[in-house]
Order: sequence, then structure tokens, then C-alpha cells
Amino acid sequence: MNEKKVLLIGEGARENALAEALSNNKVFAISSFINPGIKNVVERTGGKYFVGNINSKDFVKEIIKQVNPDFGVIGPEDPLFHGVSNAFYEEGIPVVGPIDKDAMIEKSKVWMRQLMWKYKIPGRLRFKSFSNLAEAAKFIIDYGGSVAIKPSEQVGGKGVKVVADIQAYLSNEKRQALSKSVDEIGKYVADDEVKIIIEERVDGPEYTLHVLTDGSSYLPLPLAQDYKHAYQDGIGPETGGMGSISGPKNLLPFINEEEYERSFNIVKMTAEAIEKETGEKYKGFLSGQMMLTDLWGPTIIEYYSRLGDPEASAIIPRIKNFGEILELMAEGKLSKAKIDLVEEPSVVRAIAPYGYPLNKSLAKGQKFHIDLQKIKEKGCILYFSSIALEGNELIAQGSRALELVAFGDFDEASKKLDECMAYISSDRKIIYRTDIGRTINEMVEKAEIVRYAYKNREKHGILGVSADWSPNGGLW
Repeated sequence: MNEKKVLLIGEGARENALAEALSNNKVFAISSFINPGIKNVVERTGGKYFVGNINSKDFVKEIIKQVNPDFGVIGPEDPLFHGVSNAFYEEGIPVVGPIDKDAMIEKSKVWMRQLMWKYKIPGRLRFKSFSNLAEAAKFIIDYGGSVAIKPSEQVGGKGVKVVADIQAYLSNEKRQALSKSVDEIGKYVADDEVKIIIEERVDGPEYTLHVLTDGSSYLPLPLAQDYKHAYQDGIGPETGGMGSISGPKNLLPFINEEEYERSFNIVKMTAEAIEKETGEKYKGFLSGQMMLTDLWGPTIIEYYSRLGDPEASAIIPRIKNFGEILELMAEGKLSKAKIDLVEEPSVVRAIAPYGYPLNKSLAKGQKFHIDLQKIKEKGCILYFSSIALEGNELIAQGSRALELVAFGDFDEASKKLDECMAYISSDRKIIYRTDIGRTINEMVEKAEIVRYAYKNREKHGILGVSADWSPNGGLW
């Protein structure tokens, strides 16, 4: 393809990976700070780097007029929620990223659940939404079963609580603990809106299917799995993601081809339902954060209206022609796209400053030292995330700072990551997990148990049918 001008929006590891994939073009970028990896691509390709508010439609529109790009690519969710995609269309420029009306599928969990029930999309969960926190706490106690409690709007992976074995909450102290967790989640959302969504709790291995669409054609990408918890062995608070895996080929070792097809069908049906609901074709990434459960098999936990991060770092380098695919999508020619895939798996390890995720102010300002040449020689890829180039120093901005990627079978890739860590240091302690990609056998075992259960349900015609075991059931 001929060199085009592309305007990339965002500043994390996902956008660093996107910039590299788009580097056959002249890359222009807008970030709120200078990401060293994006800066390298911009300079290499003869583009220009702009620093400003990526959520400001007016600011982005000014840059669009200045650059006059052939197409745009929006990385994070917040600019989508603020209508930055609309700014491109208003200037007559195609863009990878849905308009604000369609990005509601990620912004509002209530809107998403209502849509799935209205259009009878498989993989849906029962839910209740509450603006009154006391009523939410009462519902949980009356229901008696296990539930997941979430803020009603997207808050970057924060605030999700799972309450299991509810009978343990019958003492006054435990009831107070429950009310406190409801209050904590409520604080993430504006006072005059629905604050809490309560969903029936399901269990099973999680995975993400990203689907790219130009509104007519749909291209499912290879699966990825995200490791959400901050600390080793899946403990600690939930984060934006401390690592991810993808492969081999388009699957994961614990998800089979039939489950991949079912997952794709669910996401495609959802994109079609969004168009019916909003009257606007969905264009961009629609990503199903899924779980294999005994209730449905492939089940929707939530949707992203963009590429996940760190899943993007696991997927993008495995697709040799990813930049071309994005260009075809922007031009409405996605039907011509074919994925040129590296078949071996990838493993991503996120590296964060000391203090992350509980104390972002402590995590901010930490200096990092990196030997990029040695990392490349060892066969790893490094993407820069929440880390700024200030003078000649790499300064953490308070969130995950780096994402390190390796290819090979999961054990081999994990060993490569261990070796590459020797070339990353800091003036303080750094936070990372070494178990990413080393839990495959547990996931395979878990998936086999779940698969037996949901296949049995399917055989008896009760796939997706929930039953309340509690004496206070029937409240949904």
C-alpha cells in the first residue's frame, strides 16, 4: 500500500504497539505526554508529535485540520466517550474507533446488559441496576446467592467486587462489610445516575475476543487472556492488567475452535444490535471480555469499544500486516483483509512503579533505566506505557510503565521475559508478575470441567437458564 498520513490518539503501550504497526505510513500522534516509543515512530516516519488533551474534541479537531490525515486511529476508551471519533467524521476523515453513541457499549454496563437482553444475545447474564446503595445492599442479602457488584460505568478496571457464599454475611459485622463494599463502588459514579450494577456470578477461565468491523464486514482477531490482579498468583486489587497471553494460532490452549466461533457470533450479533439501537453502524474494535461458564459456554462479562491493554501488546506484534488491516477498515474495505499471523504464542509482562495500583501519587515520578539494545538481542519487544520522556530521563506517570513481550511456547517465552528483566531497572522497587503464561495447565483443567457442564446443559435444552438456589430466589 502507498504511504498514508495517519493520526494516532493515545499514549500507552497499546498506542506504542499501534504506532509500530502503522510505521509504513507517516505517523502523527496526539498524547497528553511524550511516550518515548511513539516519539521514535513519529520521528522515524517523518510525522509530528502533538501534546495536549486527547479527550478534547475541539483540540483534536484543530490537529486534524493541521495534519489533514488520510485516516485516524483512536487507542483508549475515554476519547471515544468524549466524541473524538465524531470529530474525525465531521472533518470527512475515516477513523478506527466508534462514535460516542456506539461507544456506550463500554461506557455503560447497564446499557450493555439491557441491549443483550432486548436482542436475546447468547452469553448474557441476569442483572439489576440501582441508584440507591441501601437498596442494592438489601437486594444482595435478600437474594442470598453469589453475585458480582460493579460500578455502572467504566472506571478503568476499578471497583469490581465479587460476593460469594452470601450466607456468611448474615452476622451484623459481615452485613456492614457488605454495605461498605457497595458504598465503595458507588463512589466511582456521579450522584445523579445509576451507581451499581449487580450481576449473577459465574466462574470459569476468562479470555478476550477483539473483532474489527467497518460496519459491513467483521474480522475476528486471535484470542488473548488478560491477567487483571496486581500481584503474583492472581492476588491483590484488580488493575488495568498486569500481563496477557495470546496463541497458539488464533486460539488459546483452553478455548477450542467451536467456542471461538460462538464467541465471534455473540460479538457480531452485539454490533448489529448496537446499529439497530443507535441507527449508526458500529465501526472500530468491539471486544468481548468473556468467560467460559457452565451457564452458557462463552459468556459476556463486559465489552470494550477499543483494543484491550495489555491484550493489544500480545496480539498486535503477532499480526504482521496489522497496519494494512487498520487502513482497509478505515477505508471501508475490510472484506479484503486477511490476517498474516505469527502462529507461535506471545506472553506480555507489565512492569509498574512502586505504589501501583493503590497509591498512584507514590508511583508517579519514579525513574526507569532501560537497555533497549540488550532487550532486542534477547528477542523481546518493549512497549512504553505510562512513562514520559522528560529531558533524557524516563519518568513514570503513576500507572503501568512498560510492557515486555516475548514469543515462543509459553514456558520458553516466560524464560525470555525473565532474562530481559535484567535490562530494566529503577531507582525504587518495581512491580510485576512472573506467573503470566505459567498458569496454562490450570486453565485447561478448569475449561474441561466447565465444558462438560455447559455441553450437558445444552444437551438437555437448558443452556443459559439460571436457577436460584436460595430461599429468597426469584428476585431478578
